[in-house]
Amino acid sequence: MYKNNLYKLVISLILVWSTAGAQEQNQEAAGFVFAVEGKGFAATGSENPFWMYSNQYGRLDAETHALGLVQASYANSFNEKNRLQIGGGLLANDGLYDGVKIDELYATYTWGIVEASAGMKHRKEKLRGISSVGGDIIWSNNARALPGIYIQMLKPIKVLKWLEAKATFGHYFLEEDRYVTNAQVHHKSLELALVFSENDRLSGSMKHYVQYGGTSPRYGEQPDSFSDYIKVFFGSSGGSGAIEGDQINSLGNGLGSYELAYDMNRDAYNLRLYHQNLFEDASGIELNNFPDGVWGAYLEPKNLSWLDAVVLEYVQTVSQSGRPVPGVFGKEGDRYFYNFTYRSGWTYDERVIGLPFILPGSFDKENLNDRSYVMHLGATGSFGKLLYQGKLSYVTNLGTYNFPYESREHALYSYGELGYATSFGTFTGYAGLDWSDRTQNTLGIGLGYKYQFKK
Repeated sequence: MYKNNLYKLVISLILVWSTAGAQEQNQEAAGFVFAVEGKGFAATGSENPFWMYSNQYGRLDAETHALGLVQASYANSFNEKNRLQIGGGLLANDGLYDGVKIDELYATYTWGIVEASAGMKHRKEKLRGISSVGGDIIWSNNARALPGIYIQMLKPIKVLKWLEAKATFGHYFLEEDRYVTNAQVHHKSLELALVFSENDRLSGSMKHYVQYGGTSPRYGEQPDSFSDYIKVFFGSSGGSGAIEGDQINSLGNGLGSYELAYDMNRDAYNLRLYHQNLFEDASGIELNNFPDGVWGAYLEPKNLSWLDAVVLEYVQTVSQSGRPVPGVFGKEGDRYFYNFTYRSGWTYDERVIGLPFILPGSFDKENLNDRSYVMHLGATGSFGKLLYQGKLSYVTNLGTYNFPYESREHALYSYGELGYATSFGTFTGYAGLDWSDRTQNTLGIGLGYKYQFKK
């Protein structure tokens, strides 16, 4: 009954959004696409360099030496506003999480400006893949695709001449092999933007996620009826069947982020200035953890043939609304991506879903590190047929409030890739070098090949 009601809610949202803003959009060409990809890596240390496996859709981990990926999709446009795409992929790799697994398996229907996906589908890459947080501090594409439903508006709708709105909605299912088995994730977001001119736009958005339901080894079955889902949707407190903390606060483990961004389009460049915070409870929602989050500038020059984009970001997660005070309600600390009830935290298949600098503990343990300062530089472009991407991050890690490092870790993560496209596929070389005053230094290299066929 719960799932049937959820599907009705999803369908209703599709109807509302499409009616409010159905517009003509350019569709990708219909047809069949097949791709095969292989990668091999070697490193001097026991682990690969950080950026070789982070924000890679969970396909690689710290000990991966070989990867094979096969993908296929078929799309058909029925008319200017309706399009269906089905696709999937199989991944085989070694390392910490080796074996053959489903990478993607999905169906996506586009209706005007509304796109609805069901199954396992990776979110599209943001900021050309050079951002330290993947363009989204909460969902950075550091983990595998979660199974579920995701609905998004591809374009904003005009509320007024100077005001635009855009929204997303999602519902996901977490895996069985975690502390709270078979938990679910509710998601929604809303963006409002002030349009000063055709080339200047100031936007503010809020993204909200809630882990709820499932079976806890300590508290048993957690509430997941449709009435409980309504409480989750509106951030209300739980009923008598919820644990005591959820009856006082909101039901489930809520987390999310605010984003403030300014977009400028000029003859010589496009520039995006942005700040994304992250919150775990009311203290973060009230910005008591300021200035935690990511502060960035993303630039796309229009007159440089060799540079497509460059990004500069500063990230910090050290405030967390203050040091926790044991036993004092409201002073538990934010402990980003960790929750006492949902102890596997904001992870999927043992990988952090968001900001990759946070290191989770195993299964039901607290984070190993969630307090960091980061300076990050990324760039991508081409020299003729040579395609390049580079990342450089200087990181200071403090551990956690409860378990701080005896001395701060200072580390430098560097990474580069160089690809050459031919008529029979793209060949890519990878190199990374990590230096740390706490752990071993490591140099890694790799080779990759990808062939894509369209019909």
